[in-house]
Amino acid sequence: MRDINRIRLISERLEKIWMKNPDFRLTQLIIVIGAPSITNPELFYLEDDIFLQRLENFETKCNEDKVHSSTESKKHNDKYE
Repeated sequence: MRDINRIRLISERLEKIWMKNPDFRLTQLIIVIGAPSITNPELFYLEDDIFLQRLENFETKCNEDKVHSSTESKKHNDKYE
């Protein structure tokens, strides 16, 4: 299992950077930081309100299915759009 403490560390650092750059969309910021050479317009231009809705849908599905692994999450991705 991955170190659960990484979540808080990443979240806090991301929040700090994003608060200084509020015009970035979350997914845009993640791409610029993590994979700037990868072109993914659908993700890059995804508005935060749409991402939040998908996040809520994912959370609901996880609570229903108890989906925990990335393999299972990937299998269910199409259901959150």
